[in-house]
Amino acid sequence: MVRYIRSSNSNMASPIPEITSSAGSNHLLPTKDPWYTAPPNLESSTPGTILRIRTVPGDPTIFKNSAAAYHILYRTIGSRYQPTWAVTSLIIPKKASEFSGYNALLSYQIAYNTPTINWGPSYRIFQPPLSNNYGIPTDHEKIDIMLGRGWFVTTPDFEGPRAAFGATVQAGHSTLDGIRAVLSLTGHSGISLPSNADKLKYAMWGYSGGSLASEKAAELQVQYAPELATGFVGAAVGGLVSNLGAMYTITNKTPYTGNLILVLLGVMNEYPEIDAHLRSRLKSEGPHNATAFLKGRDMDSLLAFHAFGGHDIYDYFVGGQADLESCQALRKIEKIEWLLGYHGAPGIPLFVYKAIGDEMTPIADTDAHIEHYKRFNVSVRYDRNTAGGHVAEIVNGQDRAIEWLASVFDGTYDTTKGVRTQDVTVDVYKPPSF
Repeated sequence: MVRYIRSSNSNMASPIPEITSSAGSNHLLPTKDPWYTAPPNLESSTPGTILRIRTVPGDPTIFKNSAAAYHILYRTIGSRYQPTWAVTSLIIPKKASEFSGYNALLSYQIAYNTPTINWGPSYRIFQPPLSNNYGIPTDHEKIDIMLGRGWFVTTPDFEGPRAAFGATVQAGHSTLDGIRAVLSLTGHSGISLPSNADKLKYAMWGYSGGSLASEKAAELQVQYAPELATGFVGAAVGGLVSNLGAMYTITNKTPYTGNLILVLLGVMNEYPEIDAHLRSRLKSEGPHNATAFLKGRDMDSLLAFHAFGGHDIYDYFVGGQADLESCQALRKIEKIEWLLGYHGAPGIPLFVYKAIGDEMTPIADTDAHIEHYKRFNVSVRYDRNTAGGHVAEIVNGQDRAIEWLASVFDGTYDTTKGVRTQDVTVDVYKPPSF
């Protein structure tokens, strides 16, 4: 068992670097922006320490309900428990709401699902939103709703500098340390946050790929960031991917095959031994070869959906499925990284919502996951929607998630009833007609 050595609120006493102004600067892709590099004091700092901070380059007024926005580069810990860093974007509402003397801070984990940092939220959410043909709201719209409620919003690039999609321990650490970093800014004369961290209540929200980071952060918080317990009021997780490894059975040779490839590329970024093994087994010839597979390194889910939809992932490997099964390092992370609930039981309330007909990740896995938490009396509201599937539930669950988050911020949600499972029928999603 890893023991985390950290004094309570130790990052709060760390000096905050000067906020650099990026007004008028071009907003460069992270791979071309020297700001996205490790500072020299990385290893000597503690998790959550702010190492670099700036106003967001360009014109961040893309959010009509935002007063200001900042990029924060902070120290965290990777999945292999090595010192690393991550970036979060802190967005200040025009008018902060108050709940019985507290302000609300929401850590919103976007499902950016990619093995390249160029698709990270710190860059993409400050660009014009990409249109989609699926009838789902953009992350820009969701963030503006939260800001309109007067919530402070932080959205981390939780995959870290290697874009380790599928490395959920890295994602959980990064999410928690992003909250630590924001809390250390309270009382800062240049940023409109409350006077101290005790004046903030904070919660998390994430769907699908964002649920991986949010749920893993909830698991890890008890031992990794125990000092956060005081103000942590809950987490909403939708389309919960309870067992990422199960997707290789249910979604291979479907339109979602690309996600499987992106997950492998993400864990290859974090685990050199997995990278070496899988590269050595990729085919050199044929349409499904190493070149085609590695093109996924520059994609997100939408691009991979078009590039790899319907493919058999095992066709890319000389020995087929056996090449993945023979990788000892990959077998090891199937529980450590891909099975949620492995690192403990959350101490904060959860709202879990998922479509019973979810075609990407089995409802049975999440049923078992929540049943596991029942043994530890975790406070969970678990909504199983009889309508729709994975995409539809993004819309069908959105209002319930926001209202639940509002209830834990204002203190009206009853956290004492353990696990409450209910089947609901919410069908407001309007799929586009082509």
